[in-house]
Amino acid sequence: MPVGEVTITLEDVATLSGLPIDGEAVIVDVPDREWSETCTRLLGHAPNDLSGGVVKLSWLREHFNNLPPNASAEITRQFARAYALSLIGFMLFPDRTGATVHLQYLLLLENWRTAGGYAWGAAVLAYLYREMGRSVLHLTQSSSTGGDLGGWVALLQLWAWERFPLIAPRHTVTDEPITADASPRGARWLPAMTRQHGDQLFSYKLFFDELETIVVSNNISKPE
Repeated sequence: MPVGEVTITLEDVATLSGLPIDGEAVIVDVPDREWSETCTRLLGHAPNDLSGGVVKLSWLREHFNNLPPNASAEITRQFARAYALSLIGFMLFPDRTGATVHLQYLLLLENWRTAGGYAWGAAVLAYLYREMGRSVLHLTQSSSTGGDLGGWVALLQLWAWERFPLIAPRHTVTDEPITADASPRGARWLPAMTRQHGDQLFSYKLFFDELETIVVSNNISKPE
């Protein structure tokens, strides 16, 4: 940009999402294993069409949508793992299909005490960087369109709204810039409280071409 290079950082991830950026690295050793057995052990059962350790998010929603009444402690833990795995596949580490998740992440959820000690925020940012790089690489190899983008793209959008207030949504009722704070900070952009500008694309292009400053602090109380 005219002011130099800008990018989302670990501080942005921690502030906007509340995910921890300190702790154990999110690394999974995935040797050749019987994934159906792993899935049954940690979730109670496995899909019939399980292939390569990948399950469909629709299968998780179908079988773990409602916790049975008077569920045992073990069944409750299984449902909790399924819910966390759905969040991982749908939000934190979505692949380019947005429809599946690998059971390698389920191994990190086996013990809840250790699961909370991982640096999930750092892993989310690294994964997003990798997906953006892959998408750009695919674009340079194609004569028409680029590849689909995986990773938590919404986090990138939240960062853009924080740093470039002109493109940020405005309050639904007052049509004023969003000034309320929240914890995590990204929660202040909940769709129920905001709506998009009606500005056309060329206005945004002109804005970025003439950009001289950006919001550099996560502690601001009001966009400028």
